[in-house]
Amino acid sequence: MKRILLIACCIYFAATGLKAQTLKYLAEYDKGYRGGFITGQLSREDALEFAVLGDFGRGGEYFQKDVANTLSEAVTGINAAFIIATGDNIYPDGVASVHDPLWNLSFENVFYQYPLHRAWYAVLGNHDYHGNAQAQIDYSKVSQRWHMPSRYYAFKRKISGNAEALFVFLDTNPLDPEAYRSAYGNELLAQDSAAQKRWLEQTLSDTSSSIRWKIVIAHHPCYTAGNRALNTPYIRYSLEPVLEKYKVDLYISGHEHHLQYYHPAGKHTHHFISGAGSEANENLKPRGNYDFFEPIQGLMTFSILPENVQVQAIDRRGVVLKTILVNKQLTK
Repeated sequence: MKRILLIACCIYFAATGLKAQTLKYLAEYDKGYRGGFITGQLSREDALEFAVLGDFGRGGEYFQKDVANTLSEAVTGINAAFIIATGDNIYPDGVASVHDPLWNLSFENVFYQYPLHRAWYAVLGNHDYHGNAQAQIDYSKVSQRWHMPSRYYAFKRKISGNAEALFVFLDTNPLDPEAYRSAYGNELLAQDSAAQKRWLEQTLSDTSSSIRWKIVIAHHPCYTAGNRALNTPYIRYSLEPVLEKYKVDLYISGHEHHLQYYHPAGKHTHHFISGAGSEANENLKPRGNYDFFEPIQGLMTFSILPENVQVQAIDRRGVVLKTILVNKQLTK
């Protein structure tokens, strides 16, 4: 019966001209996969597809297990190339070492499903600095799926044909002046935040003709309609001039525990927040500008083609809340 329903979904989406997630799900189903299916999730042929979530490590509580189950279904449906973690990976105080039991409590034993055993690319959040931030980098040598080679790093991935997407991962903690007054302020002082900014500009200035999309991932958002909407936007002041100068297409962050999309008027960069991996307040009302805002646990999926990026916000129950299409802006 389930397979009949899935085939019916395929026929419906084919008739409406859309590529359904059903197609990739059925390929796995035929191999023996019996996990769930997200109705309304879309996947696209030849696209580079991945999932994003953040602020998740709470020992499975605050609906983290629900998010993990939905994430498993989502990455199967799009055959995600990888998963991005936007920071605050382990609450409340990060980890003490690569052997800290919290790795099992909040990561390994929660995101245990087979579809989630693919590459995770992570950045550091402020809570990760409460503990041993370097241990999260070093965990890359322990885990085959956890990737954080340094506090900031970059890579390129093919989209289709000769087109590529440039992914840039930042550590925004040293860019937050208020963080220097925290318990981990001395650790931030020992770093060279100016060096990271110079590296960022050098990386984004890549003029390779193959680079179609520039995507920056960090923990702190530049724009938020959440709890911190009225705070001084230090990260925006620090990063937005660089993002706009080098025509960064997408800025993806966490820190705020909701799902959000915002494209500021007159700006090139589209801003996404996916920081609802566990704790979220469903009664939260937006306090700033937004194009989409939902205060519920969940994640986002991204589907990249040379001409556009399709983004879907999915809540912890597997409900597709919003589908967003970002068209490539041609620049002179």
